[in-house]
Amino acid sequence: MKRRKENKIILLIGVFLIIFSIFLISLDIYKSTKKEVEEVKMVDDFFIEEEHSEENIPQEQPKEEDNKKSSSPSYNYIAILEIPSIDLKRGLVDYNSRYNNVKYNIQIIEHSQMPKVENSNLILAGHNGTSGVSFFRNLYKLKEDSLIYIYYDGIKYIYKLNNSYDTSKDGKVEIVRNRYKNTITLITCKRSTKDKQTVFIGYLVDKVDY
Repeated sequence: MKRRKENKIILLIGVFLIIFSIFLISLDIYKSTKKEVEEVKMVDDFFIEEEHSEENIPQEQPKEEDNKKSSSPSYNYIAILEIPSIDLKRGLVDYNSRYNNVKYNIQIIEHSQMPKVENSNLILAGHNGTSGVSFFRNLYKLKEDSLIYIYYDGIKYIYKLNNSYDTSKDGKVEIVRNRYKNTITLITCKRSTKDKQTVFIGYLVDKVDY
C-alpha cells in the first residue's frame, strides 16, 4: 500500500514536470513569433514613412518615458536588407545608434560605406543560430548569383552574390573583394563551429528607384 502511494506521487511529479516543460517551450515559441511579427511591421513602416518624407534622413526615435511597459526597443530604420531566396527582410539602423549591434539587429560594421558612395563596401554582420536575433541563420543556403537587395534613400540597390569563404574567428575579418566595384559583405559565424566565420561577397549589378 505504501509503495503504491509512493509510485502515485512519483507519477504525479513526472506529469507535472512534463506539463511545465511543454509550457516553457510554448512560451519561447510565442515570444519568438511575436518578435518576428513586430519586426515585419517595422520594416513596412520604413517604406510608408519614406514615401511621405521630403527628407530621407531618418533619426532614431527614443521611446517615450511613459512607455516603459514594453521590453522591445524602438527602431527607426535608415535602410532595408532583403534576400528573397532565404526569406530575409530586415531593417538597418544608423551606424551610431545604440541598436546597431548584433545583440539587437544586423550590424553595420565600422568602415562601411552606404551604397551611394562609389566603390563602396557595405559590411553587415549578424548572428547565426536559433535565437530570436539570429538573422543570418540561413545565409549558408545562399548560392552563387543569389540576389541581395538594399533599399536606401529612395533607391533599390541590387547585388549578386559572387563568392563566399571561411576565415578564422579572431576578432577581425579579412575581406577579399574587387575594390573597384560597389560591394556588399555579409559576415556570420560558420555553422557547427566555434572558431570559424563565413564571409559572403556580392557586387552591385543594378539599381532602380522605388
